[in-house]
Parts: sequence; structure tokens; C-alpha cells
Amino acid sequence: MEQKSAVNPRLIDHFGLSFTQDDVDFAIPHLQEDISLYIDPFLFWKSDRKEYQEVHLQLLGFFEDLRSDVLSGRRMKAMQSLLECKETRELGLGYALGSKRGSAIGPTLATDILDVYEEVPQIQEGGLSHIEILGLVVPKLAEDRISDLSAAVLKSFFVHFTRDRARNLNIPTQRFQISSVYDHDRHMWRPLAADLPYNPIDGSPLLFAPLNLLRHLPWINYDDYYRSMFARLVLPPNRKAKKVSKGEVLAHNRKSYVVVERYVAERERLAPNCLPTPLFEPLKLQTLWKKFGQLRALPTGKTNASDKRFEALAYELLQSLLYPELELADSQVRTESGAHIRDLIFYNDGKDEFLSDMRTRYDARQVVFELKNVHSLSGEHVNQLYRYLDDEIGHFGVLVTRNPTPRATRTNIVDLHSSKHTIILALNDSDLELMINALASGTRPIGVLKWRYVEFVRSLPK
Repeated sequence: MEQKSAVNPRLIDHFGLSFTQDDVDFAIPHLQEDISLYIDPFLFWKSDRKEYQEVHLQLLGFFEDLRSDVLSGRRMKAMQSLLECKETRELGLGYALGSKRGSAIGPTLATDILDVYEEVPQIQEGGLSHIEILGLVVPKLAEDRISDLSAAVLKSFFVHFTRDRARNLNIPTQRFQISSVYDHDRHMWRPLAADLPYNPIDGSPLLFAPLNLLRHLPWINYDDYYRSMFARLVLPPNRKAKKVSKGEVLAHNRKSYVVVERYVAERERLAPNCLPTPLFEPLKLQTLWKKFGQLRALPTGKTNASDKRFEALAYELLQSLLYPELELADSQVRTESGAHIRDLIFYNDGKDEFLSDMRTRYDARQVVFELKNVHSLSGEHVNQLYRYLDDEIGHFGVLVTRNPTPRATRTNIVDLHSSKHTIILALNDSDLELMINALASGTRPIGVLKWRYVEFVRSLPK
């Protein structure tokens, strides 16, 4: 059988590190894909920690250097400095699916940023109070660029943060020469040597992103500005229903900057509401019941794409119900013998006794859930999942279907366990309902999976 590697491996998976995401204050890096969050510099600004406030001043200081250079006739120097703000790929943040690649700030965007210091009188005279403001006056400077700029200018902060965490947690490191690190004391870019964790896949250095700095969108962002300030104060009543292009809005902001200032002041006033975005936020109980009702009403089979709808609903339910004991590694589609198969792959960090036992007995570092919107589970469904399990992923899988498992299929599962030392459990609609009821009563839904395992063990031949 073809050997498969772990799905979307993390740093802790490769090195067998003993801590989990719950134990640390940074996002554990994924080795092949970005984490879909960004650095929000506003979280530096609003922090009560003196260190964070000083870091925010360093960030503003870099852009103050640019302003000084532009207004003093040293525009080329400012351009060269700004072009050093390359994406900090070592952090692994963003939406680069299947990779950790991104793009750098080019000359056109750098030119547009520097133009602001000459075109907007208030910025020319007083500089920036938050660099996120650039996203309200500079064309094609999206929210991800704000994160990139912040990370690039503050790379020394992330280097020191990562180095300290790696030392305290005994994470393997290598010596790296990091290029383009801004020296805030000397006001210049320079290389920096540091012992940092590394990606074992390609040997590249890794930097850790503190959880308390991460958000999906910066607190000061264009969409919120348009909705809460521009549409309300700038657009006349007869134009509010028609969306104004972003280019027109930004041009207006550069000419009438007072509206931007009012917006920023309001966001500062609401700063207590600005919180980091969790790496994952489970669905609320009411939403779980609603989605379960939709799933329960689906017919089995593929009529009107009911199979795809079942997969989508089961995905949302299981991701929330099994968290935090199991964290989703990936949702993927594979084809086997012409059959469309939707898998959910979870990390198993052994967060409770049952899951720890599964890691020990079946090498289950990951658990595969296969979703089947069929009326009756067959032996071939069991065999399809079995063929996907191996020594790298582990020998523990779960079939999620609609109805209780027929006797012949249960026998097939028992035979696999006896001959291949592989455990496959089967859940159906009633089990999903039990999980939601467990959550509603204050107990952990993972207990339903454990109960199914105990039930299976009792059915084994003595």
C-alpha cells in the first residue's frame, strides 16, 4: 500500500514535542500551509503591556523615518527602505493554501505609499497615528499588506519572541542569518544572526506569531470604515444604496482626510472591543441544533446534491463538537474506484485518556473521519477507509453515515481489527444528536466516540 504522510503537519508533529496548542501563547506553525490570520498592529497599541506599546512606537517610528526622508528630498532613500519590507514568510500567516509563499511590496505600491506624505496635509504635518490608515488612503494596499508591513518592520521583535519560546520549550533550532531586519536604534536595515526553529521540510527558519496579536481583519479596516463612516457621513441619501468604488473612496479620503480622522478616533474609543481572533471558534449550541435539523432532513444518496450538503453539514458539526479534544487538520476530497470520498482529518494530541489510548494502541496521531450519505453502510465503505489508514497517519478511522450499521458490515469491521489491528468506528445521525445533547448538558461530546469504542470492544471475540 502506498505510504502516506501526515496531513498538514505541524512543528510539534514532526519533532514529537510534548506540548499542545493549549499550552503555548503562540500559533504552532503548520509546515506546509499558512495559518489564515494576520498581525493586527492595533493590538500592540491597545495593550496594557509596556513592551507592546514600545513596539508600536517602533513601528510608527519607521514610517516617521519615511516621512522625514520624503519631506527632506530623500525620496529615493525612503523608497529603498520601504522596498526592504518583504513579506515575513517565516511567520506562516495568510491565505496561501497549500504553500507558505506570498508576494512582496513592489515599486508601484511603494510609490503610492510615499505619495501620501506629499498629498495629505495632515499626514505630511503630523505623520501616522496607526499604519492601518494607509489602507484607507493608498490604492491596492489590502489588509494582508498591513500585516506584512508590520511583521517586516518588527521582525526583530518576532525573532526575540521566537528565540525565547524555543529555548524555554526545548524546540530544536538552527543558526540562521536573517536578512532585512530593521534596527530601530540605528534606523537602518541589517542582517541578524539568531538560533531559530526550522521547517524540517525545506530547512527554512520559522518565527512564532503571538496569539494575542492575531485577527482576521485589522481593527481599522476599509470595509468597516465604508459601512460605519463613509456611507453614513459622506454619501448623500440618494446614493447610499449604490456601492461607491474603492478607488473613489480612497481618492475622497486623501482630499477630505477629516473623515478618516473621525473614524480612527471612533475605533480608538471602541478599543476595549478589539480582541484577538481565536485560532478556532466552535459554533454556538443554537447553531449546532439548527444545522443538525437540516442534516436530519436530508434524504440519503445524491439526489439534488444531498450528499454534498450532508458532507458540508457534518463537517461543520464535527469540527465544533470534537473541539478542543480533536483539532481539524484538513478537509479534503479523494476519489477511490470512481467513488467521491470526503475526509475530515483531525490532529490527535491525546488530550484526554481515550484519545491518548488511541495514540498508544493504534498509532493514531491523526484521526480520519469519512462522510457517507448512504442509507446502509457496506463492507466496501469500510474497506475504502481502511485503505487510507497507515503507519504514518495511524490505524484509527471513523465512518459518519445516516443509519445504524448492518450486522454484516459490523462483522467486516471486527475482522479488520482482528487481522490488521485497525479500529474503525461508525457514527450515525443519532450519535450526532447525542453529541449535541451532551454539549447542552455540560459534558464533552467526545464521550460519544468513547462510548462507541467501548461498545465495539465488547463485541470482539473473547
